[in-house]
Amino acid sequence: MLSLAIRSRRVAPRPLILGTSLQRCLSSTYGLDSSISVDSSTPDEWVEVQAETEGEWKGCVRSFMAPIQINSRGSEILNNPLFNKGVAFKGGERDRLRFRGLLPPRRLNMQLQVQRVLEEIRAEESMIRKNEILEDVHDRNETLYHRILVDYIEEMAPIIYTPTVGQACKEFAQRFRRNRGMYFCEEDRGHMAAMVYNWPQKDVHVIVVTDGSRILGLGDLGANGMGIPIGKLSLYCAAGGIAPHRVMPVVLDVGTDNEELLNDPYYLGVQRPRLQGAPYYQVVDEFVQAARHRWPNVLIQFEDFSSDKAQASNRIESKHNIPVILNKYRNQVLCFNDDIQGTGATSLAGVLGGLRAKGEDPTSLGDQRILIAGAGSAGIGVAQVLYQAMLEHGRTEEEARGCFFVADEKGGRLTEVIFSLLGIERIDQLSPEQAMFARETDGGLSLNEIVNKYKPTMLLGMTAVGGLFKEDLIKDMAKHCERPIIFPLSK
Repeated sequence: MLSLAIRSRRVAPRPLILGTSLQRCLSSTYGLDSSISVDSSTPDEWVEVQAETEGEWKGCVRSFMAPIQINSRGSEILNNPLFNKGVAFKGGERDRLRFRGLLPPRRLNMQLQVQRVLEEIRAEESMIRKNEILEDVHDRNETLYHRILVDYIEEMAPIIYTPTVGQACKEFAQRFRRNRGMYFCEEDRGHMAAMVYNWPQKDVHVIVVTDGSRILGLGDLGANGMGIPIGKLSLYCAAGGIAPHRVMPVVLDVGTDNEELLNDPYYLGVQRPRLQGAPYYQVVDEFVQAARHRWPNVLIQFEDFSSDKAQASNRIESKHNIPVILNKYRNQVLCFNDDIQGTGATSLAGVLGGLRAKGEDPTSLGDQRILIAGAGSAGIGVAQVLYQAMLEHGRTEEEARGCFFVADEKGGRLTEVIFSLLGIERIDQLSPEQAMFARETDGGLSLNEIVNKYKPTMLLGMTAVGGLFKEDLIKDMAKHCERPIIFPLSK
């Protein structure tokens, strides 16, 4: 293990070197390459290294790994969640990093710490309580946090993201303990280029940004929407292998129209009605420019923006002079909108896979009759991607549009929610993207009426309203199609 000589006289702080055992715990988290090219003629006994079975190195491999150089020392390391690994620091590390005596003497390796946290999580029945336990680990020990996510992603994903993250966002202000991410508001205009340098990490690869206007199916949660970028980036780090110090969650706090939050004394965001029009887009544009100025190659993901802000047609832009977000930046900036493009691309892959499973060629997509329940950004985004795929397969625009039957919520009585087919009689109430899929006839038909009249071969649920696909609806689908493709993607 590498050592660091400590001078007795006072000198300017020098970078400390975190040794190989800490590096090994961080390597899967921080994406550092520990591989060494070995000549094929080298004897196996020279290069084969086995994990230790006892002592403080138990479960670890003693082999070369390039160390991380940091400027922190002593308790600063223990208080930095990026570098802290709890009581797993070995004796040599405690001496070299200057915190011997600041931790209990017994060492617990990462495997034991993982099991301890898992036992605490599994003892809880409440999902939000599980989320609190995991986020507490996140705030103090990211090495342990991401080790748990990587090893138990299927169990942990519902805890850190949907469906639990919605409740976590609603309780965000009450649960706020430690800052994570950055916030930009109208008062910051003119300062954002300098503000981004307050972020401590120099090499940000991915930013997930939301304005909190359409958080899942909960609507406008304002600054409380920060839970979404945090949760999404945690998944990217665990499942996508992105290093945690290379991501940044962001909220553009442009106010809120949620009366409950406007009157909440503990709400942490701007307590004013949402910005609209030019002032809103000026905040967005300055943020994008500031982020790209410091990190020119950063990927910006727009997350949970309301449909009217996320994307609009050129006709609306020219009429109102509105540079709507996705259309403005998609050809200039490395960016995407997850709700529109991400959901659409994933759904298209699933649909094409479904066609293959039925023994049909993917080019038969244009022969399908597709009923989509939900005309929000996700539903319309999926429709647009499927529509584009049909055009790629040689269908005309008219033929492709004729394949879609998009139904959206149209009020209801008491607890009943009614979904009806979008028709041209509602054209004044629809966005340009929705209007593209409005039917010239039979507008207002219910889901069951659409199924029985038009006999769709695909049924896609893309709404925040659950329980729409009742047994009678599925049976009606099966009457008209031997193997219907059904995606219940509603939350």
